Amino acid sequence: MLIVRAHSKSSRNFSDSDMKIGEIARRAGIRSSAIRFYEKAGVLPLAARQNGQRRFAADVELQLAVIEFARRAGFSIAEIKLLFHGFRKSAPASARWRRLARKKYQEIDLLITLLKDMQKLLKQSMRCQCIKLDDCGRILLSQRENCRRPSFRSSLQTLRGSDTRPWRLAWPRADC
Repeated sequence: MLIVRAHSKSSRNFSDSDMKIGEIARRAGIRSSAIRFYEKAGVLPLAARQNGQRRFAADVELQLAVIEFARRAGFSIAEIKLLFHGFRKSAPASARWRRLARKKYQEIDLLITLLKDMQKLLKQSMRCQCIKLDDCGRILLSQRENCRRPSFRSSLQTLRGSDTRPWRLAWPRADC
């Protein structure tokens, strides 16, 4: 008698609490494609497979709740991955949140400053009485020569290191 046992890298013991991707997506209130994205990005662990279908343990719903909260708070996928996998296993959640939230809070402060500056620039542009855009250009050049302040981009570089990809341009400050 011949007994054949097959082992695959995704084989594990499945329990009744394991859920298909559609079920976990419905329970978490997100799309299945978002779960696949989080899995591919390394935020969620790779799901086990049974007959080619992803099977998730019930605790993935808890992880998805944390991911969605972090997304609403403005964290990037890289930052969320850091939240889950960028600390010692023994690091408490509170310490992880504090460290990442402090940095994100500083970034948001800079963004608020940028947005307020943009509002001031828009208000200035609504008061423009120039006939030609060249006239505007002369005024703007003279203002720029009289005001040399650190740009938003340089402030962000100081905060983040050298990664400024989300903000490719340095926008002028409105109070100059």
